[in-house]
Amino acid sequence: MGWSITQFRGEEIIEIAVQMEEAGKLFYEKAIQIAADAELKEILSFLAQEEDKHIQDFRKLGEKLDYNFLPGETYPGEYEDYVRSLVTSHVFNINQVEDLLKDIKSDKDIIRLAVGFEKDTIVFFHEFKNMGNQAAQGVIEDLIREERGHIKKLSAILNNM
Repeated sequence: MGWSITQFRGEEIIEIAVQMEEAGKLFYEKAIQIAADAELKEILSFLAQEEDKHIQDFRKLGEKLDYNFLPGETYPGEYEDYVRSLVTSHVFNINQVEDLLKDIKSDKDIIRLAVGFEKDTIVFFHEFKNMGNQAAQGVIEDLIREERGHIKKLSAILNNM
């Protein structure tokens, strides 16, 4: 059965976020084994730990969601379609991590995929933030700042290669 973002229970929204973070964690853990650069391996290990922390943060966040979120739409189902496309086009789907790893030819490939994941996550978190009360929005804003920091770390390594 299909889901509707406008009818999601908080637990379902949290589960989507947790699955995204779990996929990122899995990617980072497996990419460590492929990476050649020692500094990149360190950052991938750090990022896997960060994703694990985010998983825990999202589980705690479930109790702070506003379950009465009604998005502005120009047609019925517009917001659902938009969020569905965000989720399905997300760089890391937990079922696709192994396939992504097969295509990696260099450390630069690892970094580019990781940056894409972090960017996608930020976009999703911005949408997710709209569904929370003020306390939840603050937590999500903190997570967005952390994701931006991840992009900066990854980009710095890429620029030095």
